[in-house]
Amino acid sequence: MTKILNNEDKIFIKLIRMNGAGNTFVIHDSRENNVNINKEFISYLLDNKKINKFDQFIEINKSKNTDAKVTFWNIDGSEAEMCGNALRCISSLILNESNTKECHIETIKRNVKCWKNNEKIFVDIGEPILTWNEIPLKKSTGDLSTKKIELINSPYDLPKFSAINVGNPHAVFFFENETPDLQEIGHLIEKNDMFPEKINVSFAKIIDEKNIKLDVWERGAGITLACGSAACATVVASVNLGYTGRDVKVLLPGGNIEINWKNDNHIVMTGPYEFDGEDIVNISDYK
Repeated sequence: MTKILNNEDKIFIKLIRMNGAGNTFVIHDSRENNVNINKEFISYLLDNKKINKFDQFIEINKSKNTDAKVTFWNIDGSEAEMCGNALRCISSLILNESNTKECHIETIKRNVKCWKNNEKIFVDIGEPILTWNEIPLKKSTGDLSTKKIELINSPYDLPKFSAINVGNPHAVFFFENETPDLQEIGHLIEKNDMFPEKINVSFAKIIDEKNIKLDVWERGAGITLACGSAACATVVASVNLGYTGRDVKVLLPGGNIEINWKNDNHIVMTGPYEFDGEDIVNISDYK
C-alpha cells in the first residue's frame, strides 16, 4: 500500500488519507519499508506543511499472530490505544488487499476482529472495562461504581459522568438540556487529576432509546467530527444507566455510527469510511 520511493538523493513516501464519519486519518504502511514514526516525525510533517492537518496518524506493521499490527498517533504526537473509526479504514485496505471478508488487527492492548458484510465493515471492539483502577481512575475512598462519578475540581457545573475503557479511557457526561462549550472545557476535563492517563470526553444527549447525539473531545487531538470508541463507550454508559437499549445509532457531527453491545458483552460497531486520496511526500530533509 505505501512505499518509500528513492529518487537519487531524495526520499519520498506515499501516505494514504482516509476518514471514518469525518474522523480524518493519514496512514503509512511500514510492513515493507520502515520509517521511524514518532512524535518528532509527526511534528515534522505538520510544522513543515508536508500534509494537511489530520486527527490521527496510523502506522501499519507486520504482526506474528494477526493480519497486521497498527499504532495510533494523535496529532500532538501522543500514542493512542484504540480508534474504532481508524480500524474500519485500515481493515478496508487489508480486506481489499487480501480479497477476503475478515481480518484480525493487533493493537497495543487487544486484538480486534473486523469483517465486511454488504459493503459495511464491522469492528468487534471487545468487552468494555468498568473497573475503577483498570480504566484507569485515581483511587477513590468512596463508592467504586463507575456509573455515576463526581468530577473532582470540575471546571464547570457538570453532571456526574460514567467512566468506561473500550481499549482507551472515556468519560461520558449526559445532558438533558443545553450543554457547555466542549471546545472551551474539553482540555481541562481531559487533563483532570482524576485521570492518570488523561481521558476522552463525551457530551451526550439521549434522543430516544435507539438514538444518541454525541460530541467528543478526543484525548490528544481535541474536538473531532467523530470518535468510534467514544460512541461505543457512550452506548455502554447509556445501557448501564437505563437510558437506551443495546442497539443504538450514535449521531456525531461527521456522521452516524451504529453500535450493538451484544449479549456476549462484545461491542460491535459499523459506520461510514472513505478513501480521500494519496500524497507523495518528500522527507529528504527529515533528520
